[in-house]
Amino acid sequence: MTNRRSFRFKDVTNETLLLVEGIDDALFFRALLGHLGRTNIQVAYVGSWNQFRPVLMMLRKAPNFALLRRLGIVRDADLSAKSTLQSLSHALTDAQLPSPHRPWEVLDEGRLAVSLAVLPDGSSPGNLENLCLRSIGIKPESACIDQYIGCRENAGAQIADNRMAKSKIYSYLAVGNDGAKPGLRIGEAAEAGVWDWDNSEFRRVSDFLRNL
Repeated sequence: MTNRRSFRFKDVTNETLLLVEGIDDALFFRALLGHLGRTNIQVAYVGSWNQFRPVLMMLRKAPNFALLRRLGIVRDADLSAKSTLQSLSHALTDAQLPSPHRPWEVLDEGRLAVSLAVLPDGSSPGNLENLCLRSIGIKPESACIDQYIGCRENAGAQIADNRMAKSKIYSYLAVGNDGAKPGLRIGEAAEAGVWDWDNSEFRRVSDFLRNL
């Protein structure tokens, strides 16, 4: 069983660090890194989107900061990929760390290389759920999910646009898929092998991880 507490960022333990928002993201990206054969990477979560700034400030002062050579950061775009990127760039600048101007690019200033990923694709609003939903877009189950969501809305459920992807992806996971037990979270589903890592929707984020 995964020791989830071990993913919370406390200190640098590796030359390469991947910072993500929450524990579910950490489980998801650790599973994808395992698929890519990149197992010698520290994966840690900060807690929520508004914790990146204080964690980056703490990172700069961490006892083992000198060990760090490569830093990757993943955040959901939520309502605006542009605003998210600006927020991350400002947080990195305030922490006196290299600050890339575009998602997916690597800014290498010699001692430390930094790269940013803004989900789902670096330009669209959305999140990790949107990315996973895109990966199942052509499966027959997609029509079933749409019918269920439509039925719930007709019955009076009010689902905000920015919550639709989350509602759909957890409807997909609710009954169990590819032999996995029902009701898994996205990260747990990644550990259980539900997501098809070779799907083209994961290509960009996979390349991002390969370049860390």
